[in-house]
Amino acid sequence: MTKAADGPLDARSIDVPPVPASHVVLVDGRTFAISDSAGNIWGAAHGLVHDDLRHLSEFVLRIEGWSSEVLTGTETSPFSALFLQRVRPANADESDTALIVRRRWVAAGMREDIEIHNPTGAAIELEIRLTVSADFAHIFDVKAGRDGLPAAMVMRGDDWHLVDARDPATATRLRAVPAPDEVDSDGGTLAWHARLGPREVQAIGVTVEAIVDGELQEIPFPHGTHPAPAIPLRANRSWRNAIPGVVSTDQRLTSACDQAFSDLAALRIVDGEHPDRVLVAAGAPWFMTVFGRDSLLTAHMMLPFDAQLPHGVLRTLADLQGLIDDPAADEEPGKILHELRRHGGGGPFATRSRYYGSVDATPLFVMLAADAWRWGGLDLDDVATLGPAVDAALDWLVAFLDADQFISYHRRENTGLTNQGWKDSWDGISFAGGALPDAPISLVEVQGYTYAALVGAAELAEPLGLRHRPEDLIRRAETLRARFNESFWDPRGYFILGIDGSGRPIDALTTNPGHALWTGIAHADLANRYLDRVMAPDLWTGWGVRTLSDQMARYHPLSYHNGSVWPHDTAILAAGAARYGRWDVVDTILEGALAATTHFAGRPPELFAGLSRSSVSVPVPYPSSCSPQAWSSASILLLARSVVGLDVSRDSGALVVRRPAEQRVPDLAFDGLWYADKRWDVRISDGRVAVSPHGG
Repeated sequence: MTKAADGPLDARSIDVPPVPASHVVLVDGRTFAISDSAGNIWGAAHGLVHDDLRHLSEFVLRIEGWSSEVLTGTETSPFSALFLQRVRPANADESDTALIVRRRWVAAGMREDIEIHNPTGAAIELEIRLTVSADFAHIFDVKAGRDGLPAAMVMRGDDWHLVDARDPATATRLRAVPAPDEVDSDGGTLAWHARLGPREVQAIGVTVEAIVDGELQEIPFPHGTHPAPAIPLRANRSWRNAIPGVVSTDQRLTSACDQAFSDLAALRIVDGEHPDRVLVAAGAPWFMTVFGRDSLLTAHMMLPFDAQLPHGVLRTLADLQGLIDDPAADEEPGKILHELRRHGGGGPFATRSRYYGSVDATPLFVMLAADAWRWGGLDLDDVATLGPAVDAALDWLVAFLDADQFISYHRRENTGLTNQGWKDSWDGISFAGGALPDAPISLVEVQGYTYAALVGAAELAEPLGLRHRPEDLIRRAETLRARFNESFWDPRGYFILGIDGSGRPIDALTTNPGHALWTGIAHADLANRYLDRVMAPDLWTGWGVRTLSDQMARYHPLSYHNGSVWPHDTAILAAGAARYGRWDVVDTILEGALAATTHFAGRPPELFAGLSRSSVSVPVPYPSSCSPQAWSSASILLLARSVVGLDVSRDSGALVVRRPAEQRVPDLAFDGLWYADKRWDVRISDGRVAVSPHGG
C-alpha cells in the first residue's frame, strides 16, 4: 500500500498515526470511523471519514460531574459496535452507578443509539453532554497529523449542520431524537437534562450524515427503523448467499474464510453511476478507495468465490485507464490507475483525483481479464468494453519489450512515488548491501506479471477481437521468459529483486520472486532452488515469509517493506509453490499463516513484524497496519485454493485439483464455487476429489 517519502504519497515523511488495538475501527465502503474503546472520537487519528474527508473530528459523550469506566468497547460486525460504560458521581459508592450503552452503525454516515440505564432503586438526575466538531481534513492530512479548519455549527430547519469553512457545499448534518435541551453552537455541545426513576432507561438517538457537493448522503437506517436488516452485510443477502462456503476439518481455516468473507463484504464499494459494478476498497482505515494493484490482486484471489468482483474491477479500471501523457500524475496512454482519491492534500492529488504511479497494475489488469475469462467471469458486455482497454494496456507493455527492455518505472515528478511496485516505500527496493538503486528500475515480479499477461492475452485475442495477434504475443512471452531466467538468476541460488537503470543486478534476497513463480515465468529447476532458499530461517519466520532476508543490510523486523511479513505476499508465494508442485512449501506456509491468523482474531492484518516464531511466541502487530485489508483477507482464500491446487485446466477447460491424491490434506469442501457462470461443489475427502454441480 501507498505510504511515501516526499509528498503525500511517499511513505516515511508521513508518520501514519498508529491505531491502537484497543480502539474500534468500523468500515463500510468509502466510509470509516475510528474511536477509542469508550466510543469517543477525539484523537489525532480518530474521526468519521467519508469519501476521503473527515466529517467528524470530535464526538465525545460525557455525564457532567460523573466519572466513567469502560466495561467493553468492541466491533459486533465490520460496520457496527457496542460500547458499555459504568458511570457514577464523584465520591459515590458502588451502589450509585449508572450504565451507558452506545450502539453504533456506519454506512455512508453514522447512527448512534445511546441508552442510559439506572439499575438502582433510587431516582438519579444527570446532565448528558455530547460535544461534536468537524474539520473536513483530507485523509492525507489526517494521516500526517494535520488538522483542517474548524467548522461552523449552524441550524438549518430542525437540524444542526457543521459547515466546511472552505466549501459551504460540504457539511455534516446532525439529527438528535429527542432534541437536546440546550445547544452551545460555539462550543459544539448538545446537552440533555435527564431524570431517571428506579430501574428506568432513557434513550437518545443521533445520526450523522455527510453532505457532499450539496447533496445529502442519507444513512440507510434513520431513527425509527431497525438497523439490523439495513446494515450492509445483511442488506446484501444476495451477495452473501452467492458466496461459496469453505469447510475444513481444520477449523482454523473454516473460521478464517468466514471472517474473510465478512471483511470483504465491508470493504465492497458499489459504483453509484454503475450499480451493477462492485469494487473493493484496499483497506481500513487509510485506504478506503480504489487502488489498481490491490483491487486487481484481490479480485484474482476471489475469482471462484465472487463472480461480480472481477467484472466490476475490470470495467471500472478500463473506464479510468490512462489516455494522455501527464507526468505529474504519472499518466500515460494505456496505463492502469494506481489510486483514486478526492483531490486535495497536496502531491499529485492537489489538483487531480487520479494517480497512475504503478508499474504493475497494467500487466495485472490483462492477467485478471484473461483469468476471469478462463473462469467464465466475463460476459458479452465485458468483452465489448474490455477489448480496447486490453489492447491499450498491451500497447504500453509491448513498447518496452520491442525496445529490448524489461518493464520498468521511474518517478517523473518529485511529488509521485519513488518506487512503483507493491513495495512502494521510498527504501523498499535496495541492494543486498543497503544502497538504493538508480531509476529506471525493472522489478522481478513485474516481468512475471507481464509474461502471464502476454500468454493470457493470446487466449483473449479472438474472443475480445484484439489488434494484437496471438502468435506475436506468445513469441514476446517466450522471449521475455528466456531473458528473465538468464538475467534475474543469481549464482548464489535465488532470483534477484530487480535490475536498476545502470544495468546492475539489485541483488537483495526478497519475496518478490515468489510473485514471478505464481505466473509461471521461472524455469522449474530455478523455481525449486529459489523455494528451497526462501524457506530458510533468514526468510521464513514460522508465521510467514519476511519481505527481506534478515541477512540484508536494510533488514528490520518492524520496517514497512524490509523484513516485515505481509500475508498476501506469503500467500502469493504459496500459490507459486503450488504451480511448481512444491506441496511441502504450501503446507508449511498454510500452517504458519493459520497459526498467525488465530492470534489476530481470524483476520490477517496488512502486515506484521518479521520476528521469528522460535524467538517470540506470538506474531507482533505492526503499529499502523490496516485491518481489515482486502488482499490480506483474500489471501486466506488463495491459500485454501493453493493447498489443493484448485484451478481451471487450460487443456480440458474443466475445474481441476492438481494436488496428487497421495499428497493427503485435511478434508476440505468448497460449496458453490463459480465457474463457467454456474456453481460447483468441490470436495476433497481422504485424498479423493469429487466435483459436482452445486447441490447435486
